[in-house]
Amino acid sequence: MKLYGWWGVVLSVGLVLPGAVYGQGKLPAGAAQAIKKVTKESGKKAVLSPGARAMHALRESPMFRSIKPTRPEQLRVFFPELENLQKKALLARYYKTMEDFTAFKRELDVRLFYQTLPGEGRPFAQQEKQEIFKQMGDLSSRIRALKAGPFRADPALARALDYLNEAAGRVEPMFQNMFGSKEWPRGKRVYQISEFMLEAPKRSVFSSQVKEGRGAWFAYSRCRRIMESLPVKKVAVVNDDPSLLAILEHWYKRGGFGSKSQWVFYGSAQAAQRAIKLGEQFDLILTDVLVPGGGGPLLAAELRQRNIPTPLIALTQYQPNKHTAAWLYSAGFDGMISISPYFGDCGGDMLLLAQKIQNYFFYRNLHQWEY
Repeated sequence: MKLYGWWGVVLSVGLVLPGAVYGQGKLPAGAAQAIKKVTKESGKKAVLSPGARAMHALRESPMFRSIKPTRPEQLRVFFPELENLQKKALLARYYKTMEDFTAFKRELDVRLFYQTLPGEGRPFAQQEKQEIFKQMGDLSSRIRALKAGPFRADPALARALDYLNEAAGRVEPMFQNMFGSKEWPRGKRVYQISEFMLEAPKRSVFSSQVKEGRGAWFAYSRCRRIMESLPVKKVAVVNDDPSLLAILEHWYKRGGFGSKSQWVFYGSAQAAQRAIKLGEQFDLILTDVLVPGGGGPLLAAELRQRNIPTPLIALTQYQPNKHTAAWLYSAGFDGMISISPYFGDCGGDMLLLAQKIQNYFFYRNLHQWEY
C-alpha cells in the first residue's frame, strides 16, 4: 500500500538509524507519529508500507544502540589480590577487546541495515558469512574470557554478548545465539549440580572417607589404587598456598598418587598458562579459584579458547553452594572440590581427593562427554 503525500516517499525510502526487525504488535512510536501527521495534513488515512514499518522498527530497536566500555573508575576487577601491574594488563586487555568489538559492530550495523532497504537488500554471500562468523567467534571468546573471570559483572560485556547473539541470527537464522553464549559450550554435557560437585554416584561402592578403624595405610593404598586406575598421566596443580602445594607434592613423592602419573605444581595461573602456551599437555588440572596471575577462570578461558579438552577442576576453600557451582561451570570449570583450611592433616583427605577425581571420570564415561 502507498502513503499519501510527500511524507510517504520519506517514510518508504528515507534513511533511518539501524535497529531490530519489526515483529508483531503495535507500530514503533516514530512510525505511528508519522502516520498521524500525514493523516492530519492530507485528511486521508495513511497506511505504512511493510518496508517502512521494518525501517522504523530498526531505528527504535536497542540492538543498534552504541555499546560503550565501562569507564576505568567504574570498572571493577573481581580478583582483589592482583598486583597493580596485573590489573593494568587486564584493563588494557578489556579496552582493546571493546575497541575491536566496537569497530566490528560499527561495520556490521551498516551492512545489516542496508539489508532492509528497497533495492539494496541481498543475502550475504557464503564468503561474507564465513568472514563475519570468524570475527564473531574470536570476539565472543575474548569477551567471554573477560566476563568469566575478572569482569563478570560488567554490563558492557553482557550487552556485547547479547549483540553477538542477535547479529548472528540476522546474518544466518540457524546461528542465532551461537556466538554470544554466556557460557562455554560443553558438547553433550548437561549441567547437574551434584555431578559438578563430584558427589559419589548413587548406589556406588565408592566410600566418601576413611572408615573408622582404618588408618593412614589404608588411605594411602586405596588412593594409590584409585589414581592408577584412571586415564591420568600428567596432572597440574595450581595454587598460591605453598603449604598445600608442599603437602600434595610430599604425598606424590611418596607414591600416594600412584606410579603411572606425573604431578607438576605451579604457584600462579601465569606459570600454568605459560606452560600451556609452550605446549605442555595435561590430562587433569586442579586449580584454586583465586590465584595470582588472573585466577582459575582465566586459566579456564585459556583452555577453552584454544579448544584444549583438559578437565579443569576447582580445588578450593570456597564453600559448596549452587551459586558458586553455577558460576564456575559457566566460567569453564568441569568440577569443584571444596576443601577445608586444614586439608592434608590426615591421609583421608588425599583419599577423598582421589575419589572426587574418580567421580569425575565416572560421570564423563557414563554420559559420554566429549572430553
